[in-house]
Amino acid sequence: MACCSPIVAVAAVTFEVQRSDRPEARKEEQRRQELEAMKQRDEDLAREIELLKQKLAELEELSKGRGLSGLFHIRHPHHTDNEKAKST
Repeated sequence: MACCSPIVAVAAVTFEVQRSDRPEARKEEQRRQELEAMKQRDEDLAREIELLKQKLAELEELSKGRGLSGLFHIRHPHHTDNEKAKST
């Protein structure tokens, strides 16, 4: 039976190493998935920032061409009620 002791010891060590590797592999996979999710979120935010920059540039162009009141379609009447009464 003395010849089997080293084999049993090697098997026990192998089993223990494999047993401790499983949770580590799960943790590593979870870290990998979290990192991938963060990368995806960064990409989404970068796209959203670019879209907002484009919209801001468009608004700036519109405000230069029309003035701020033209941007919001605010119309100022040319004649007030008092001016209309004076002209008649």
